Order: sequence, then structure tokens, then C-alpha cells
Amino acid sequence: MELLVLIVVVIAVLAVLALLARTTALLVGLAVNAIVGLILLFVANLFVSPPIPINLITILICAIGGVVGWLLILIVHLLRIAF
Repeated sequence: MELLVLIVVVIAVLAVLALLARTTALLVGLAVNAIVGLILLFVANLFVSPPIPINLITILICAIGGVVGWLLILIVHLLRIAF
């Protein structure tokens, strides 16, 4: 009986560790995307005449989409649809 409990506890601990590793990787990926997106927004604001506002919405779009999100913001801004 003790062996069965030990096996279940070990499996549960491994499952929790795997879940934490995936969550940490996801958060690190979002942070890297957000930093790269902010850098690209700053660089784009050097060349774009009316600057793109850097607010919570643009940061979230860059964090989720990365470079593709930044490109989407830039295209939408240049077409004067939003931002």
C-alpha cells in the first residue's frame, strides 16, 4: 500500500513540475516578445511622423504577437485605421 502511495505522490510531483516548466516557458516567451516589440516600437517611432502611442494595448499586442504583432500595429498605423 505504501508503495502505491509513493508512486502516486511521485507522479503528482512530476506533473506539477511539468506544468510549472510550461508556465515559466510561456511567461518567458511573452516577456521576450514584449521587450522585442517595445524596442521595435521605439525604433519605428523614430521614423514614423505621427508616433505610435505606446500604451497597454500596443504592449499586449506586441507581447502576444511578437514581431508579427509589431508589424500589424505598424501597418494599421500607417493606413491610419487605428493608433
